[in-house]
Amino acid sequence: MKKDSKLLKILEYLEANEAQETRDYYVPSLWMGQEQGASHPVKTNPFTFFKNAIKEITAPTDAAVNYNRSLSTLRSQIHGYGGDWTYQSAFYNLFPRLTTAYDHDNDGHVGSSHRMDITSSDNGFRETGTLLKCIAILKYIRDLGCDTVYMLPITSIGEDGNRGDLGSPYAIKDQYKLDENLADPLIPFSVEEQFEAFVEAAHMMGMRVIMEFVLRTSSLGGDWVKTNPEWFYWIDRHRAHEYQSPEFPANELADILKIPKGGGFHFAPNNEYRSLFKKPPTPEQIQVQDGKYVAYTDEGELIIPGAFADWPPDDIQPAWSDVTYLRMYNFPYDHAPNDYNYIAYDTIRYYNPELAQPAHVNRPLWDKIAGVIPHYQSFGIDGVMIDMGHALPKPLMEEIIHVARQNDPDFAFCEENFDVTQESREAGFNAVLGHEWRVTSREKRAGIQRIVQDSSERLALPYYGTPETHNTPRAMMRGGEPHCRVTYVLNKFLPNSIPFIHQGFELLEEWPVNTGLNFLQSETDYYSQQRLPLFFKSALRWNNDHNLIGYIKYINSIYDHFGWLLNNVHLRGNEKSMKIHYPETSYESVIGFERFDPWHPEHSILVIANTDYQNSQDFYINVPGTNNGKYWDFLEKKDYQFVENWLSATLQPGQCLIIELKKLL
Repeated sequence: MKKDSKLLKILEYLEANEAQETRDYYVPSLWMGQEQGASHPVKTNPFTFFKNAIKEITAPTDAAVNYNRSLSTLRSQIHGYGGDWTYQSAFYNLFPRLTTAYDHDNDGHVGSSHRMDITSSDNGFRETGTLLKCIAILKYIRDLGCDTVYMLPITSIGEDGNRGDLGSPYAIKDQYKLDENLADPLIPFSVEEQFEAFVEAAHMMGMRVIMEFVLRTSSLGGDWVKTNPEWFYWIDRHRAHEYQSPEFPANELADILKIPKGGGFHFAPNNEYRSLFKKPPTPEQIQVQDGKYVAYTDEGELIIPGAFADWPPDDIQPAWSDVTYLRMYNFPYDHAPNDYNYIAYDTIRYYNPELAQPAHVNRPLWDKIAGVIPHYQSFGIDGVMIDMGHALPKPLMEEIIHVARQNDPDFAFCEENFDVTQESREAGFNAVLGHEWRVTSREKRAGIQRIVQDSSERLALPYYGTPETHNTPRAMMRGGEPHCRVTYVLNKFLPNSIPFIHQGFELLEEWPVNTGLNFLQSETDYYSQQRLPLFFKSALRWNNDHNLIGYIKYINSIYDHFGWLLNNVHLRGNEKSMKIHYPETSYESVIGFERFDPWHPEHSILVIANTDYQNSQDFYINVPGTNNGKYWDFLEKKDYQFVENWLSATLQPGQCLIIELKKLL
C-alpha cells in the first residue's frame, strides 16, 4: 500500500463516519456476490457497503496475484513490443456513469425526481455511476474472468449542443479534466482522488486499467476555444444553415475513395462550401451568448461548426450537434484564404500532402494532445484506446506512442480500427477493435466463419472478441440468449481474440447504449427518438433474476482447465495454433474449429457451434487423426462418438460443444 494511498484514506473516512450514517442504501445483490435472485435489491448502510468492499481489496489473500502493480509482462517473450500483455488479457468494458447507475433509494427511478438535479436522488445519493461504485464492483468484474478494465471516456463534458440530460462522453470539454459527476458525494474526495483510488484498487487486485480517448475532436463549448481559437474551424454564423458535409462530383468521389488503398487523387470541396469558413478570431473577439461561443470579427459573426462523419466522403449523416474537429494543420492565409481552411476528408483524415507538411503543423495543439496520455499515466493507468487513432496525423500518433512508452515501456495502445492489419502493428498498437461485432443474425455463418479463418492465421495483433460494443446493437437484439452464449464461447476459445465483455452483456441487456454501427434503418429511426444511455441517465438491468454470469464463469473454468494447452501459444512466438475443419453438412449454421498447441500434438480442443437459434441441426464433421471412441463434451457433460475421424450428432438451437480430442501420432 502506498504511503499516500487515496484508497486507504477513503477507507479511513468510511470507517470514521459509518456509525453516523442513518439512510438506507440499496445495491444489486450481484454487487454483493450473488449470481441469481437479483430481483430483490439488498438494503445496507452505504458506508458499510463501501468499507467492506475496500477492505476486501486492501486485504489480499491470493498469493498468486502481485498486488504491488508490477504485473507480469509478456513483452520480451513475444515480439519485443511493449504492451503485449493484451495477448493474454480479458477486458470488461466499463461505462462508469451507466455501469454503476442504480436506484439506491429504491423509489423507482434513477436520479432525482427534480429536473434541476440530474445525477442525485432525493436522498442525496448519486444514482448515476461514480468511481467509488466502480471500485466496489471490481471484484464482480474480476470474478467474471476479466483482468483489464476498459473505460469509455470519463473526461469533462461540454454543454453546447449536447443531447440528453447528461450529454455525450465524447463531447469533451477539456481532455485534462475528469467529469466531476463521477465523484461520489458520499465521500469528500475530488473526482481526481477517486480516480486515483480506482486505479490503485484495480492494481491491488492484479487488474489493469485502459482509458479511451478521442484526440481529434472537442466539444463545441470546449475550454480550448477561448484560449486557442486557432485550434478550431470557424464559419459565418448567418450561413450556418448551409453547413453540411461537402459534396463531390461522381468522378472526383471515385478517385477520392481510392486514397485509403494508396491510389486516387485529392480533390477540394467546391468554392461555395469553402467560402463558409473564415479565419479564426482572436481570443478577445470571442463572447459567450446563450451558452455558445460567438466571435465578432471584420469578416462578420463567426461560430464553430459541428463535426460530421468524415468517411466515406458521401456519408449522408447530418452534422453532429455537440463536437467539432480540431485543426491539426495551419495553412498560411497569405497563400489563399480558403486553401485547406475547411473541414473535409483531406484536412481531418486523409490529409492532403500539400497540407501535411512539418511547416504547417499546429505545434501548440500537437503538444497539448501529446501531453494528454502522460497526464493520466500519473494516475497509474496501463494503456489507452485511441478512438480513430488511424485518422490522426501519422507523425502525431507516433509522437503520442513514443512519449507514453518513454514513461512506461509496457504501456498498451489499442486502436479503433475495424481491420486487423500489419500497419497497426508497425504503428505500435497492441490490439484493435477488429471485426467480431459485425456478426449479426443476417450474416452469422459467413461472418463467424470469416473470423474463424482469420484467427487460424498469424494475425498481426489481437482483436476484441465481442458481439457488441457501445455503438452496436446488443447481442440480445440479434439472437437472444443463444447468440450471447455462442459468441462468448467462440470469443473465449479463438486464439487471437481478446475476450471482451461489454457492460450489460452478462446481464442479457437488450437496450443499446447508442446507435451507429450495424443498425437497420428502421432501428436507427426508432432508437434515435429514445433515451439512449450515451446521452441520458439510465441503468443496466441489475435486478434481472436471469443472467449469463454463471455461464460465463463456467466457460472460463473449462478454458482454464485447458490452460496448459491454450495459454502458451503466444509466448512461443504466436505460431499458427489452430486448424479449421468445416462440417460436411448441408446445414450452413454449424461451424467448428480445432485448436492445438504444436508442442502438445497428442491433444487438441474441438469447438462446434450451431448458429441457428430457432432450429436444431444435424451435422457431420471430419477431424483427421482422431482416435475412435467416446469423447466428453465439457459443456453439456455427455459423450460423443468418433468413428474413423468422423463425428455425427444433432445440435440444439445455439448449442456448443467443447471436446478434448486425443490424436493419433
